Amino acid sequence: MTDKSPALAYDLARDVRALGAMAANLTPYLYEKELYGYLSGDLPRLTVGGLLMRLYRLERLRDHLSPEQQNIVQDARINFEAEQSEWSVHYEMKLQQELEARLNALQSYLEECREKRASCAEDYPVQAEKRLIIEHLRREAARLDVLTPEHQTRLRQLDTQLRRLLTDGPFITDPLLQEVYPRDEFWWMYGTVAP
Repeated sequence: MTDKSPALAYDLARDVRALGAMAANLTPYLYEKELYGYLSGDLPRLTVGGLLMRLYRLERLRDHLSPEQQNIVQDARINFEAEQSEWSVHYEMKLQQELEARLNALQSYLEECREKRASCAEDYPVQAEKRLIIEHLRREAARLDVLTPEHQTRLRQLDTQLRRLLTDGPFITDPLLQEVYPRDEFWWMYGTVAP
């Protein structure tokens, strides 16, 4: 057994590919009922939160991208804004649907942590990224003025439980992303769950 805390791997090139594919597949995703859209190959599932997270961090990592990758990110932003505008009602519904689903998943994880602390500790980096997606969804819902008081209250309560569970520690993913996710705003990215 190792003393090293679990960490989350990061692949910049894959992140760019995923963002490009997500932005290109927003139609028909936004008006379909499914929460998780399919992308071909080894790419993650399409969600509004996943797209928002990638757009946020890749725009801030611009200096680390090749000119071709910068174009993909710029095109993704343009396409995202156009689709969001055209399908605004569907976009807001999908945003709220995903926020609810991810809050439910975070609650389930925290409940599981009370029973199985060891597996909870091993899975924490993946859960931290899911909490990151929740933050991007929360910010977007607030920006669009569709963040409900219920979601705000529920997230505060879940964060209180998460803070009790975490032990302060180093950044849990690639150091490249540390400049994008400062500790004061993204505290859950700097910690571990003691087994």
